[in-house]
Amino acid sequence: MTGTDTIPARGDETRAQLLDAALELFAREGFEAVTTRRLAAKAGANIAAIGYHFGGKRDLYRALLAQLVDDTESIFGPVIDRINADIAGARGNQAAMAAIVSGFVENLLHVFVASDFMRWRAPLVMREYFNPSEDFDILYEGRIEPLHRCLTAMVSAALDRDENDPSCAIRAHAIMGQIVVYGIARVVLWRRLGWENYTPEAIPLVAQEVRDSVLSSLHLPALSGDKVGETP
Repeated sequence: MTGTDTIPARGDETRAQLLDAALELFAREGFEAVTTRRLAAKAGANIAAIGYHFGGKRDLYRALLAQLVDDTESIFGPVIDRINADIAGARGNQAAMAAIVSGFVENLLHVFVASDFMRWRAPLVMREYFNPSEDFDILYEGRIEPLHRCLTAMVSAALDRDENDPSCAIRAHAIMGQIVVYGIARVVLWRRLGWENYTPEAIPLVAQEVRDSVLSSLHLPALSGDKVGETP
């Protein structure tokens, strides 16, 4: 192996380190508060590497949002495809719809409660929710809208309403909030119950309550058992 053979690998490593540094810093402090100097220092890279790999801080941020979409594709893509395929055959069958909804809830809870995957990704997304940047469409079109449309279709089938009825999207939004809050506001529940984290014993309790609440809101029968904590 020659010295030049290692250059692409080192370049890829530096690019990945810059993205990792950007994820934590932008999630913690927001885009405007973070300087390129701090990004480079956090990544252990030369400040010129940002321009070389991305073009500038804004381009690095755009690349980070695009990576967030890519990183979540393996989690949400198959779930969305499966649910969209299953809904047509389950419409009008309450037990089948309850199973579909329960599976959706379990997959999202796994991401937000039973894993550390969203530790910095969730705060970054929340910043975009509260104060959308000029790059919000990267997140919205790439991940948020497909997931929201899938949940809206599920609500439509469960309640036997036209999918274009605004009430379906509104109910879907409420359900999404019920699930996501256990990740973004976890410390509130931990403090309230004297927990230090989501233990293997705590996760089934959360799962059961969230599932029952969501199923009830859609007038579907409650299911027993727990699967959250398993890899989706």
